[in-house]
Amino acid sequence: MGQFLQFAINGLMSGAIYALIAIGIVSVFKATKVVNFAHGYLIMFGAYFYFTFSVVVPGQPWAPEWLASWQPDWLVTAKEGLPMFSPMGAVLDWVSNLPRIVLGIIGALIANAIVGRIIERTLMRPLMGQSVFAMIMVTVGLISIMSGSAQLIWTADAANVPYIAPNMPIRFELFGTMIFIFGTDLVNMLIALILFGGIVAFVRFTKGGIAIRATAEDQSTAYSMGISVPKVFSRAWVLASTTGAIAGAILATRNGISPSLGLFGFSVLAIVLMGGLDSYVGVFIAAMAVGVMEAMTQWQLGGDWAEIVPYVAVLIVLIWRPHGLMGQKEVERI
Repeated sequence: MGQFLQFAINGLMSGAIYALIAIGIVSVFKATKVVNFAHGYLIMFGAYFYFTFSVVVPGQPWAPEWLASWQPDWLVTAKEGLPMFSPMGAVLDWVSNLPRIVLGIIGALIANAIVGRIIERTLMRPLMGQSVFAMIMVTVGLISIMSGSAQLIWTADAANVPYIAPNMPIRFELFGTMIFIFGTDLVNMLIALILFGGIVAFVRFTKGGIAIRATAEDQSTAYSMGISVPKVFSRAWVLASTTGAIAGAILATRNGISPSLGLFGFSVLAIVLMGGLDSYVGVFIAAMAVGVMEAMTQWQLGGDWAEIVPYVAVLIVLIWRPHGLMGQKEVERI
């Protein structure tokens, strides 16, 4: 029972990250009917931007010293006498890195939003009214462009980046079993869940969200109702880029940074297909299910099987329901 709970919690934390990544794919599809195959590479750019603003910029000679490592007197005093690897020491180390963490997140959000805006304005918008297949092929071409650009700009693998939250170990008892997790994983999960819930609420209850839903139903009708469809497209791409920046920063602290990080998007695309390309709720359920299945497979069968078994389940669901668990079934009338 103890190991089951431990791996289940690990799976739920991974599933929350999958859901955060998936929401960008769903948002673009709901607004444009385009499956963005390059979303993983937007996440990769977000991770590199976080590295740039949290590691490279604070390390420049012209950057203030407190940006690289904030060491006020009270913080230095608090660190004195603490044992190595103590939870309080992890919190204080995180506090000393806080200025560059904040700069890294803000910089990644702004820079990735600009990248998304450029992609939408220069590549997607000229194809409005054309075949959706042509727009999808553009996103496929973006994969090579963004992967090559990342290697030219940042030169292969990047150094370690600061954790978004204190990386202290947390132990607690649940149903008589001791559970062990890291604080940064818990905070990452909470960030992902809050952002996911906030975006779903935005799409459901705000005027901008209603415009996205109306455009998804019928672009011509949306135009006739006074909705600016180009602005809806732009809003969807910027939303996908900013959530990708946060996801990239989280993945950078978990898995490191390299151009291969973009391949992560293809795994999440399978989760999106399982949940339904146009269903936030379905994608959330699918993300959590795949996260738990991965963790349980790793526990019972080992790490090699963890990347196979969950996606076999995805294929089974798609055979059973080709439009996903909660995706809208489209009927074409002739």
